[in-house]
Amino acid sequence: MKPSRYSLAAFAAAALACPAVPALAQQAVLFQPWAAGIKVSNGTVQIVHGEKTYNGRVGAKLRVNDIVITGENGSVGLVFLDNSTLTMGPDTEVELKRYNYDPTTYMGAFDVFVKKGTVSLQPGDLAESGPDNVSVTTPKAELKGNAKQLLISVGDNK
Repeated sequence: MKPSRYSLAAFAAAALACPAVPALAQQAVLFQPWAAGIKVSNGTVQIVHGEKTYNGRVGAKLRVNDIVITGENGSVGLVFLDNSTLTMGPDTEVELKRYNYDPTTYMGAFDVFVKKGTVSLQPGDLAESGPDNVSVTTPKAELKGNAKQLLISVGDNK
């Protein structure tokens, strides 16, 4: 028996009416186990993930809400899924506030918070797809746009 278009429409309506279906579909599209990887690490580099702190070694993966901290002798280079690069100098603290990226459409969002220190950011595919897709926030300012490179220096907030 061939299903009628009315029975298919009823099935689709029932599936969409189930609150778990859209939420699960959205999670499947947006879920990314990691956002960036450490490509270069010198001196003291730490990753704070939740309540745990890890050594920031080459190859370590970063997720949304992770905080990267470099010590007085530390520096680190990160490469993101969209080919953005973020380099941190000594005595720097950066939190990855939001990151999602669709490699098919190059759409998504990349937001970091620079609490202190010096950061160089070369935006990748996300910046090319829209000027508001990349945002860098400091305690006193927010930077958005499609610049090819950003250099941010934030002094101690004392």
